[in-house]
Amino acid sequence: MTDKHNDMLQFWSDRVKLYGADPKSNSNDVWLREVEIIAIQKLLDRYKPRRVLDFGCANGYTTRRLAEKYPEITFVGLDINKDMIASAKNMPSPDNLSFRCGNVLVDDMEQDFDLVTAIRVFQNIESLSFQTKIFDRLNNMIVPGGWFFFIESYVDGYEQINRDRIGIGLSPLPIQPHLTLLTEAFDEHIANFLVCVESGSPSSSYYLITRLVYSKLASLNNETIDYDHPLHRLAALVPQIGEYGPQKSRLFKKGTRM
Repeated sequence: MTDKHNDMLQFWSDRVKLYGADPKSNSNDVWLREVEIIAIQKLLDRYKPRRVLDFGCANGYTTRRLAEKYPEITFVGLDINKDMIASAKNMPSPDNLSFRCGNVLVDDMEQDFDLVTAIRVFQNIESLSFQTKIFDRLNNMIVPGGWFFFIESYVDGYEQINRDRIGIGLSPLPIQPHLTLLTEAFDEHIANFLVCVESGSPSSSYYLITRLVYSKLASLNNETIDYDHPLHRLAALVPQIGEYGPQKSRLFKKGTRM
């Protein structure tokens, strides 16, 4: 394992030890989590999968929310971090949900998933080489005609929003050292195997409102950033328009056997 990989594991172990089952284990920005959950729910409503793998489920907060809302779907939460999975298993779960700690590159994995989701997971993988290798393993776990959906942070998205923040007198958004932000090279690799049917930016308006408008207001008023501020709550509810901010989503479909 590389130092960057170990630093990533330690980062998330520290967070779950601090926050436990709280949604803040995954992100201080709890309303961004709501935006992401809404995006997944739209997919579940539209395609009605039978079995869903939440790859990189962390402490299982999102997976559990979805399993409770969709009792007809079987959910499996998978994460490489044993501390996160211990926290996930420590909470009561509905019968249609199970959690597993594992590394898809070395461990035997369940198969036959109609949908695999990855929300801010691949950006935590140490290099493009490992990102593509892990995708290849996940692809083998998706049934023909199934779906692969992710929301991840991209290099150009961060560059864009940080240019705008600097332009209005704000400091650039920090990037954790263990992260490897995505580029189009990742999308191009996936496109060798699956068909991209939808691209978007599910948190576009959210980032514009919270990371520019609210952050500038807080700076002018000498206020500390509050992720539970009413503007964050409002930003999670407004339509997500355009393609702004670091996050991009991709929905890929796997071809059916001839």
